[in-house]
Amino acid sequence: MTDLTISDELADRIDARVERTDFESPAEYAEFVLSEVVTRVERDGESDEAAEASREGVQDRLQSLGYLEE
Repeated sequence: MTDLTISDELADRIDARVERTDFESPAEYAEFVLSEVVTRVERDGESDEAAEASREGVQDRLQSLGYLEE
């Protein structure tokens, strides 16, 4: 485990949210939220890479057909 430091304001906001959830502690809630955010960022990054590869493929194909100059 690693300790993280967050502002008192954010800690208060997390405490308030935990009271309305099934999480047993602010740490458990924060770990869940961070995991969700990191997963989305990683997934979006992979989507960006796939989109870039697709764009490059389309551009290469258009060049080979003579629609774009090299």
